[in-house]
Amino acid sequence: MTLTTERPRVRGPVASLAACFTEQAARTPQATAVLVGGRRISYADLAAESARRAGALARAGVGPDQVVGVMLGRSEHALAAMLGVWRAGAAYLPIDPALPPDRIDYMLATAGVQVVLTESSLTSRLPEAFTGRTVLIGDSGPEPEPLDDRDLLAYVLFTSGSTGRPKGVQISRRALINLLFSVRARLNAGPGHVWLAATSFSFDISMAELWLPLITGGTVVLATDEQVHDPLALCGLLSSHGVTHLQATPSGWRLLLAAGFGERAVTAITTGEACPRSLAVELSRRVPVLHNLYGPTETTVWSTGWPIPVGSDGGVAIGRPLHNTRAYVLGADLEPVAPGAVGELYLAGDGVARGYARRPDLTAERFVPEPFGRSGARMYWTGDLARMRPDGELECLGRVDHQVKLRGHRIELGEIEECLRRHPEVGDAVVVLKEDPEGDKSLVAYATGGSGLREYLGRELPAYMVPAAVVVLAELPLLPSGKVDRNALPDPSGADYEEAAEHVEARTRTERLIVQLCAETLGRGRISVQEKFSRLGIDSLRIVTLLGAARRAGLKVQLKTLLMSENIEQLAANIDRAPRSLVSFGLRQALEENDVPGASLAVIRDGEIAELSTAGVVTPGGAATTEQTRFHVGSISKHVSACLALRLVDRGLLNLDQDVNMHLRRWPVPGGFGPVTVRHLLANRSGLSPTPSVWYPPSATTPSLIDLLQGKTTEQDDPIRRDSAPESTFQKNGSHWAVLQLLLEDRTRTAFADLADELVFGPLGLTGSTFRHDFDDRPRALGHDAMGQPLDGGWRTRPTTAANGLWSTAADLARIAVDLRHAYRGEPATLLSPGAARQMLTLQHPGSFYGLGTVLDDSEFGHAGEVPGFRAISMTGIESGTGFVALTNSDAGKAVLTSTADLIRSAP
Repeated sequence: MTLTTERPRVRGPVASLAACFTEQAARTPQATAVLVGGRRISYADLAAESARRAGALARAGVGPDQVVGVMLGRSEHALAAMLGVWRAGAAYLPIDPALPPDRIDYMLATAGVQVVLTESSLTSRLPEAFTGRTVLIGDSGPEPEPLDDRDLLAYVLFTSGSTGRPKGVQISRRALINLLFSVRARLNAGPGHVWLAATSFSFDISMAELWLPLITGGTVVLATDEQVHDPLALCGLLSSHGVTHLQATPSGWRLLLAAGFGERAVTAITTGEACPRSLAVELSRRVPVLHNLYGPTETTVWSTGWPIPVGSDGGVAIGRPLHNTRAYVLGADLEPVAPGAVGELYLAGDGVARGYARRPDLTAERFVPEPFGRSGARMYWTGDLARMRPDGELECLGRVDHQVKLRGHRIELGEIEECLRRHPEVGDAVVVLKEDPEGDKSLVAYATGGSGLREYLGRELPAYMVPAAVVVLAELPLLPSGKVDRNALPDPSGADYEEAAEHVEARTRTERLIVQLCAETLGRGRISVQEKFSRLGIDSLRIVTLLGAARRAGLKVQLKTLLMSENIEQLAANIDRAPRSLVSFGLRQALEENDVPGASLAVIRDGEIAELSTAGVVTPGGAATTEQTRFHVGSISKHVSACLALRLVDRGLLNLDQDVNMHLRRWPVPGGFGPVTVRHLLANRSGLSPTPSVWYPPSATTPSLIDLLQGKTTEQDDPIRRDSAPESTFQKNGSHWAVLQLLLEDRTRTAFADLADELVFGPLGLTGSTFRHDFDDRPRALGHDAMGQPLDGGWRTRPTTAANGLWSTAADLARIAVDLRHAYRGEPATLLSPGAARQMLTLQHPGSFYGLGTVLDDSEFGHAGEVPGFRAISMTGIESGTGFVALTNSDAGKAVLTSTADLIRSAP
């Protein structure tokens, strides 16, 4: 019987790929499209930048079906560039700047690239042989007219080739749209979904996590170049940004599990390589929805999928075809095999690629006529063995050739072998995929002759294709047929991975600490600081364990630093050369010296968040503080409330210099000295009498805002009155903010906390901030007195939420500061227009130190916060872009804030 499992076709016309995004941007212009590096990029901002990139490309002569190289780091600019390529009618070729120059040259030439879109700092990575044009991300031009792009090329991706050269797979926009619409239906993807994008742009599964959310109204959380290979950082992104959808290769999932991935309400996807049963069992117990998706690059990312049942302990199927896809299991004669019998898997339908760039011979070999489809249809010969299970699901059984999958990358072992054979000292070579007892896989090369072969391969191949070990043999073992006997190849020894080194004891504090951590991680005793990490047995999973242990010990180390260091000696030197960690050498010490239980810190450098650190505990004997722990931040609330008020000014709902009584409904400002304006309230110069300085524990009933204004509290007999004319005195008291809070609520008919969620926290994607005090969905720090003793009840509150009611994280407050600075400088920003930001960050009166809700001091802006049990500060340089947010949970925290500020200002 014919084994065809075709899904119903997606109904409706096939939309233009670029139009899908621009139409979504028109529907939700202010919704968050991308979150990256502490920045929020709206749909409108991303659409505008992509239009400028399209104009620049059109001006450079780019047109339909041309291929544009895109060589950029992981930022919103890369996404705008790729969208811009599509809007210009072209296809993009993602280029990793870290690739060897010869490989970049080959890719550009094979794909026929005449224009590369990049940035000035990366132009040196282009090969000398490239004679085309470069367009920089700052260039712009008038956007070309929209065109029907459904049958144009979308992208070209290079995969490993068995002949020694990579193959450029050409995917059409129709194929990509079919994939995205099909996955949208399968996962019910739509607005409100948040996808973590942590896959290389050169890896085809990145298409789903980048473009599916952007055509369905969702949000892309784009891991930066520093975060993308750091599973601990990725777990942090999952928590801080409320990620709902996450895909990874089985190797990637193991790293996330090793980094502490626990039970999470995410839709999880395992893809890129075969998913082991044990991993499927573990993941299905941690996530509510788990899919195994299968597909080669030649059929557009994914072709089949299987929802893995909760608690599944059977074999992992690849499932049934996606929409408009046909799957066949065929014998050698291209006739269907019986259900349960093993055959080769062929895929047909809308996802089949055009073929390989400039390889008509290979295209004809792998893309063959589909005998069961319409006339002229083609199917792709996958080279995978498969069978249909009794339940009707397809099961993949491995390869018929020597192609392997390693950490999601498809690798033709023949390409590595051919590269080795080109070495003048090598006679013959073979490469295999070895698996150790712990299940960790690595490439091992065997060569007859040669030296320094790993270094040679590193210059010729991408890093993921360089074997972990090279074994030099006098000759390769052969079968009677003359073929290499792969089963007779010896296991590599430690010397085959790296040359042995004599024992060298640790000499510095950092070396001694790392030796101790390695000993604990590996269960070993005597360790030399010059012994290679590979010989120590630090594989991809253990390196995550070591990374976490190093950070808990106070070492500020990134995963890439670990990967770039060959041994403990190099790692320690790299750490010691870097700016000293504020946690290990400053923050932690300051907490101990001042009896402060815990703290959280965000450091801003060059106008962006550069470092997030925590130390201590939420209360003695309690949980450790994390980046997600909320602190009561006191008067920093005014800084955020001012942003909220100015958002309404930008929208035309308020005027800075109009009488606030125009909008107050529940309580009017008393007359007698002239009108009070929003500017007066924000600048603390309204002339209103002060409110009572009373703090209420959680167990007490806090008076309402109206009771406070009307003087109906147990501490206050008179209503708020006019003490002086506006502008005559500067007085920091809660009455300005009580009136402002009432004004915002009356004008919008929305509760203050909800308004802040809608207009400040939501647009920036901040999940750690709230003006509510009854939250219980994440940990909060408890307040302590100057001796380190906990406050009864944990914290105190007042009726004037706008002045002192905010609970937040250092990361969230730093994101607000970064966004305000961007707006002040006329750069793309989320919260305020440049005009509003400049009003906020300008001294309102000679001799004062206050803007609008903001302290200004020596070209810095921000605010300090003091409430019972907590001390906090947020300050950022307007011009320098250097700043920090520090939060503590003690009345003694001011000394910690001072020492932290000194450390940051003295750091190189």
